[in-house]
Amino acid sequence: MTGLDYLVFDDALRDPSARAVFDRAVKAVSDDTAQKVKLSRGHGFEIDGQGILGSAVLEYVLGLVPADEFDFEQTRAFTERMRVLLGWHDISYTLRLWAETRLCEPYFENLGEEWSPDWQLRDGAGGNHLPEAFFQFSCYVAIGELKHGPSYASVSANRIFDWVTRLGSDLPAQLTKHGTGELPKELASFRGDGDAAGVTIKANDALATIRIAVKTENEASYRAVLDTLVRLLETTDFPRSYAIEFRGPTKQYLPVKKLPKKGANQLFAYAVVYPALWPAIERYARAAMGEYEWYTNLDDEHCAMPGSFAVFALAIADATGGGSAYVQLALDYLREVDGEHQSLQQHFVDWYLAEHGFDETGIAYLLACAANSQQMRHHKTYPALIANEASLTALLAHRGTQPTSGVAALSANLSGEPVDDYAWRHALYVIWGDAAEQRDSAGVVGAKLIAKAPDVLRPLYEAVLA
Repeated sequence: MTGLDYLVFDDALRDPSARAVFDRAVKAVSDDTAQKVKLSRGHGFEIDGQGILGSAVLEYVLGLVPADEFDFEQTRAFTERMRVLLGWHDISYTLRLWAETRLCEPYFENLGEEWSPDWQLRDGAGGNHLPEAFFQFSCYVAIGELKHGPSYASVSANRIFDWVTRLGSDLPAQLTKHGTGELPKELASFRGDGDAAGVTIKANDALATIRIAVKTENEASYRAVLDTLVRLLETTDFPRSYAIEFRGPTKQYLPVKKLPKKGANQLFAYAVVYPALWPAIERYARAAMGEYEWYTNLDDEHCAMPGSFAVFALAIADATGGGSAYVQLALDYLREVDGEHQSLQQHFVDWYLAEHGFDETGIAYLLACAANSQQMRHHKTYPALIANEASLTALLAHRGTQPTSGVAALSANLSGEPVDDYAWRHALYVIWGDAAEQRDSAGVVGAKLIAKAPDVLRPLYEAVLA
C-alpha cells in the first residue's frame, strides 16, 4: 500500500492488508473515534497513517454483507455516523447505488431513455424473497435524500419508494400516512386550543409536507402556526425542501403581481396582519431560507426558496407603514436566493419600486437582485421614476458596493467582462433598457439618455452611465 494517496473499495477486494485497514476504519466509525480528513479528492479518514476514502468505508460495510445477514438497525446506525462525519453529499451516491444494485437491477428494466427512465418489472420478477431489512434501509435512503439532499434529490427518493412498493412492500404507504415516526408527536400532529382552537397542523417528514388549516382569523391562531413551523425547522431534521399546504377561512394574498396564489402566499399574507407576530415571521424566514432549497409544490416560473413569502410579507408591510426594520432581511434574502432558477424576487422588487420609487431601499433591492439574477426585465416606467437628483445620487453612491454572486460570475464570464461591471450594467439595463448601453459615434455610453437629461441632472447621468 506504500505510495497510495488513499484506499478505495477495490483495494479491499484484492488486498488482505487493505481489508484490515478497512476493518479498523469501520471500528473507528462505530466507536465514534474516527476523524474526517481532507484527501486529494474528497474526504475520508486516516488509519495508522493510511488514507482511506470515506464513501469507500460505507461501500465496504454495505457490499460485503449477505442478504440474509443484513441488519437494518445496525446498518442505519453506522450510516448515520457516516452522515454526521462526512455529510450526506459525500455518502449519498454510495447509498443510491446500493438501492439500485439490490432493488432495481435484478428486478426492473428501463423501457425509457437514460435521462428519462421508465423502470418496469421484468416478467416473473417479484421481491417476496427479499429481506424486510432491504426495504427498510431503502426507505431510509429515500428519506435521507429528502431530508439532507438538494431539492432535486426528491426524484431519486420517489424512484426508490416506487421500487419498494412495486416489489411488494407497504412501507412507502405507511410512511405516506404516518411519516417516519421520528418527529415529536406534538409537531407531527398539532391541534390548537383556547384562542387558537381550530388550528390543525400535520407534518410528514417522509413526504416533506406540512398541511395547515386555520378556522379562526386571530393572532393566537397564526402564532401557533409560526411557533410550530419554527420548531420543526430549528429542532428537528425535517426536510429543508418541503411543501406548505394551507387552508384559511378567506382568501387573501400579498399585493405583488405574478406571485403564485398558493397556500404559502396566503398564510403569510394573513399572519403579517398582526405586527406582534413579525419577529416570529422573521425567525421562520431565517430558519427556512436555503439557496438550493425549494417549496416542493411550486414549479417552473413559480418555484420559490422556503421563506420567500414570509420575507415579502414583512418587507411589504413594514415599508407600507413607513418602517425599515426588515430591509436587511430582504437584502439577505435577495443575495441568498438561487437567482439562476428563481425569479419571484424580481416581482417583489418591481412592487417596491412601483410603490416607493428609487429611494435608498429601492436602489439597494434593485442592485442586490440584479447582481444575483439572470435577465431581469426593463420597465418603461423606471426612467421617469429615477429622473430626480435624490435617486440618481443614491444610485451613484452604490456603484461598486453591490455584492457579487455565482449567477453574476457565470454571466460575466460568458460575456467576457468583470463581475462587478456585469452586475452594475445589469442594473442599469433594468432601469433604462438598451439605451443604457448604446454609444454615439464618439463611443460615449448612454449618449442619448445623457443628451435628453435636464441640464441640472446631466452630470449625474454622465457619472452613472460612465
